[in-house]
Amino acid sequence: MRLILIAAGLLAFAAPALADDASDLATAKAAIAAAKLSAASDLDMWCGAAFVLMSSKLTAGGDTANAKLASDKSDALFGKASPLLTADGVPSDKMGAISTAFTAVAYQQLIGTEPAKYTQEQCEAAAAP
Repeated sequence: MRLILIAAGLLAFAAPALADDASDLATAKAAIAAAKLSAASDLDMWCGAAFVLMSSKLTAGGDTANAKLASDKSDALFGKASPLLTADGVPSDKMGAISTAFTAVAYQQLIGTEPAKYTQEQCEAAAAP
């Protein structure tokens, strides 16, 4: 299950236009809202997506050591989120779509004018063992 979440996050980042307009972002937010996730699931998924994005950016910049650290944090958060999503009633065949939606939202919040839902400190704490 965790691999599905990670793969979906990476595919979403690789897309040339990730929530590139207001309707795409609204669709991603609506998908997340419709899932009616717990606060813990929301935190782990958003922060996991943010760390996927961070890892990709660091890799592109040649900083493989820090990219690995970010990737490990993403793995940890998606690993925590997987059973939480199941408990929240998200069917396994919808987890990839939820991951993609979180990646789209995190991407826009981290590079756009909309404030990030969570701080780096909150994400670091959530990823801690």
